[in-house]
Amino acid sequence: MADDKNKSIHSGHRERMRSRFLKDPELSGFAEHEIMELILFFVFPRGDTNAVAHRLLDTFGSVNAVVNAPVEKLAKVENIGQNSAVMLKMLGSVAKYLDKQDLLHIDVRDIPKLSQYLKAMFAGELSERFVVMTVNSNMRINSVEQVTVGGQSVVCPDLKEMAKAVFSSSEENIMLVHNHPGGTSKPSGDDIILTRKIMQYFSPFGINVLDHFVVGRDSVTSMRACGFIYDTEC
Repeated sequence: MADDKNKSIHSGHRERMRSRFLKDPELSGFAEHEIMELILFFVFPRGDTNAVAHRLLDTFGSVNAVVNAPVEKLAKVENIGQNSAVMLKMLGSVAKYLDKQDLLHIDVRDIPKLSQYLKAMFAGELSERFVVMTVNSNMRINSVEQVTVGGQSVVCPDLKEMAKAVFSSSEENIMLVHNHPGGTSKPSGDDIILTRKIMQYFSPFGINVLDHFVVGRDSVTSMRACGFIYDTEC
């Protein structure tokens, strides 16, 4: 009887949460642990997910960090396991894919909006990644290609791999983006040198590097806006 009573309580809780969500699909009235619970309803069809939600948030810090955490780290959390970890990671991957699709429609001259999407693209990343974007004549992003994944602090893209991504497109303009997973978006001296090297590499092919964005933990920096790169240096 006690088990039936507990199941009834949990079932009622889930229905109340779903009803709240239908009235508030933007989740503006939900706390972090409640959003985590909503997600876990689909990972665990039955049972109380409150404790697991708090455990995940205590471990990773936020819902965003949870769905972007490595599968192997998620699987180590009590009551999660491999299958549940894959489902959580899949949710983060789908969210990034949708952000990437939205990114393709942005005017690259709209720096605030572009920065917003770049922050979303690199959210939760624990490793440094280097991305090249091709830009069409209307200043819209045409393609987004990851060319290198590094460690936590240094990533050095292979210029030949980058060239494959750029030359597969017919566009003459590109933008570079990489992240600093654990720190500031301020470009390092190596970032500046690398940018100029890439500009010099592509210049003979008529490819223009419009900008290089560095995505930090809480901000995005345009190297061109900061005066770190100039067309004349090509």
